[in-house]
Amino acid sequence: MNIYDIAKKAGVSIATVSRAINNSGYVGKATRQKILTVIQDENYYPSRTAQNLSNGAPLKLVGIVCYNIEDMYYTKAVAVLERELSICGYDIILSCTGESRQQMQKSVDMLITKKADAIIFIGSVFAGKSESVIQNAAKHLPVFIINAQVYGKNIHCAYCDESLTIRECVKHLFNLGRQKLLFVYDVDTYGSNKKLCGFNSAVREFCISNSSVIKCGADLNIISQVIQKHLSENDTDSVICANDLLAAAALTAAAKLGIAVPEKLSVIGYNNSLIACCTSPRLTSLENNVQKLAEFTAKNINSYFTDGKAQTDYKTDFKLIIRET
Repeated sequence: MNIYDIAKKAGVSIATVSRAINNSGYVGKATRQKILTVIQDENYYPSRTAQNLSNGAPLKLVGIVCYNIEDMYYTKAVAVLERELSICGYDIILSCTGESRQQMQKSVDMLITKKADAIIFIGSVFAGKSESVIQNAAKHLPVFIINAQVYGKNIHCAYCDESLTIRECVKHLFNLGRQKLLFVYDVDTYGSNKKLCGFNSAVREFCISNSSVIKCGADLNIISQVIQKHLSENDTDSVICANDLLAAAALTAAAKLGIAVPEKLSVIGYNNSLIACCTSPRLTSLENNVQKLAEFTAKNINSYFTDGKAQTDYKTDFKLIIRET
């Protein structure tokens, strides 16, 4: 549904619909009510972008939707986006949704209602089963995604291949002679599934003789207990974790069991967050370049509105940062 459809259904000209939407120029009371009724019935959101372009007003507002701002990955992404978008003259509205698809859609509806010019989704939690939220948003305004691939019109993705990143971790451990691997993750998301697929594929590729997978919750103490139980009952020489918090819990579990790291047990984290430099020993972690992805996305948004061009698919590089584990 667009302004042309609204005009046709209301039996008026496009110019009349435009005047009614923008409150500019005269529109009769009865005609205005007819247009507003059609807009309400069709759940139509006027395009802020089109309005701004028509009246010469600058584009200003970008909505950011993320899963959990307490997570250091999202915190870093939001901080970089706010800084870079501010330099280009944009304001932001931040909305945190958790895993609820209903809350995700509610956040998107709020941003559309507030006339955001674009929406950025941070995190793979919005892909996969929740992908329809992104597809629906893209019908109303340009969508930019950090850390997931979603295909569709008006959608622009920036991501790191999380299957290949985990393959790099397994390859590193294989070259160290490790053959008894454990992969630990905490949530069932698009990203976690990509990592898990990468782990299973790499285990087959490098003919690892013994591998296990466990899923933990979000509570740090419980995570450590689950990993400790696994390490006490299984012969394991390496742990790959889906984020640095899980890896810190693995180090705590190893310390409680008296397992020397890295002599007897190698541990690899993910995201190369501040946590990696605060553990003892300092944590080896996969750098998946969230800062680079956020910087690129901010520039991509500015290109979209200033030049009418934006890259729809951008894949960043990655690197395993070797420390002491």
